[in-house]
Amino acid sequence: MLNSRPARNELLRWEITEAGEAQIIIQRQDNWKVRLLSKVFYIPKERKITLDAIGTEVWQMCTGRATVGQMIEALAEKYQLNRKEAEVSLLSYLKTLGQKRFVGFALEANPAARKKGSASGKKWG
Repeated sequence: MLNSRPARNELLRWEITEAGEAQIIIQRQDNWKVRLLSKVFYIPKERKITLDAIGTEVWQMCTGRATVGQMIEALAEKYQLNRKEAEVSLLSYLKTLGQKRFVGFALEANPAARKKGSASGKKWG
């Protein structure tokens, strides 16, 4: 997990507010179930989720370039936390973002495994 690279869902729109906070904009689905329910209940066309300052910082780090381990180190240093505190907090937050499908996690293939000729790095036989 620490070697994975979190990346924002490219289908989501987001912006930085005047207060410097990230605001994620979620569009309502347009299918027959939602249209039917929207005739009975009020369902807004979009919903906005505003992240706090630290959430915004994590969101901006989720570019697919930094590993989770690197993000932990950066947060621990900036907010003067020990590594374990930063790790537990960040992993919990990233888990929530992942469950909501706001971010995905890219895993890098093992470069040493590629040299051996096997896609998975395992030898068969």
